Amino acid sequence: MTFQVEFQAVVFAAGKGSRMSEITAGKPKCLLPIGSKPLVWYPLHKLQTAGFSDVILIVLENQKTEIQSALERSDLDLKIDYVAINDNEDLGTADSLRLIYDKIRSDVLVVSCDFISDVSLKGVLDKFRAHNASVASLFLHPQRSENVVVPGPKAKHKTERDLIGIDEQTNRLVFLASASDFETELSLPTNLLKKHTHVKIYSNLVDSHVYVLKNWVVKFLKEESSFMSIKGELLPHIVKKQLSKPPKQMDTKESIVNVHDSGDIFAFAKEDELNLAIRGMSAYNDHIGDLKGAYHNDSIRCYAYIAPKDTFGVRINTLPAYWSVNAKIVDVWERVTHGKELVLKSPNAVILSNQVDNRSIIWDGTKLNEKTSFKNCIVGSNTEVSSFSRIFNSVVMNNVTIKEKVAIENCIVCEGVTIEKGCQLKGCLVGSHHLIPEGSEYSSEVLTDSDRLMEF
Repeated sequence: MTFQVEFQAVVFAAGKGSRMSEITAGKPKCLLPIGSKPLVWYPLHKLQTAGFSDVILIVLENQKTEIQSALERSDLDLKIDYVAINDNEDLGTADSLRLIYDKIRSDVLVVSCDFISDVSLKGVLDKFRAHNASVASLFLHPQRSENVVVPGPKAKHKTERDLIGIDEQTNRLVFLASASDFETELSLPTNLLKKHTHVKIYSNLVDSHVYVLKNWVVKFLKEESSFMSIKGELLPHIVKKQLSKPPKQMDTKESIVNVHDSGDIFAFAKEDELNLAIRGMSAYNDHIGDLKGAYHNDSIRCYAYIAPKDTFGVRINTLPAYWSVNAKIVDVWERVTHGKELVLKSPNAVILSNQVDNRSIIWDGTKLNEKTSFKNCIVGSNTEVSSFSRIFNSVVMNNVTIKEKVAIENCIVCEGVTIEKGCQLKGCLVGSHHLIPEGSEYSSEVLTDSDRLMEF
């Protein structure tokens, strides 16, 4: 007998990293090194520890082999169904979810590949279960502000903010929009304020891009092809529809096919008659202050779960976020991996240097020659560092060649770079497969071939 699973997990890993193209040109964003693991490992490991055994991973066609190879070498015990999308198509998260419609049989937990946190997924899943919700979203408190000096030229990195309205009495998510959509004032609909009398608007919460979706939401998305993004288009639409009621002219005796073809969201959100009857006989109510029934008799219900304030949680979707999380990954490792041991030095690395501190992480296949020095750095796989060179407070990715007497400090060195003898780099970002000529000295610069930045 085959039992239907309660949730199917879907991880989006087809993003091209356009906000951090300096380091994603020529490399899948989801494989960027974070500590001792590629970025996508973290949400996959979180799903595994939450009890999931199967995951659908959406990737770009031209990156599938590389991503699959990297994950097969990892210690994950997950059955991963790789779904590849055409890398020439500009598909959003809603498009990607629509693409796998035929694979979806249950309610869905969707997670972005750039999500790293110690929060338990149980909180948002239980919120969804408790109210038989249409959507439940996980929000994080922002991390404590730090003065992070990002490699490259000094620049102001603009932080995107959302306006998130939550009914504090019921935890209903009643408003969702980007702060950039409003100049100075925010006006909420009168019918929203009458219906939800305890609304609090947050402007500092972080949308984790972790969403639990009812199966009917995916069916609606399949029919409504105009939505490209889950966060930017689909969710605001569903949140807003909570204020509406089903059209009176809807004939419930119509065939399911014809009702769905009408394009009306309430045809998909129609609740089971038995559940409605049970709720009608129950004394339960989710709000006080009026005589209306539980949930105001809404068939569409969206909820917010705000993680505890002491939670560590970030999305690695900008260069400052990438740089910052690598600086603190040793400190938060046990929290985000639920106590998993952090292997600082791969047993498959050749380490001849006796100057590698306990905050440095060395990946597989890397060779650190004698008379080299490493402090608070990450050195990716199959990289070689020659004698009399030192790397401090930096991230060096895979397949990098560093010749003799090279000094690297506060830098990001991307995939396949060659740094010739006697170079000194401070505060620089070196793009993939770039060659630094012998004896070069650079400070606070982006060193890359300009055309590579277009290779998203």
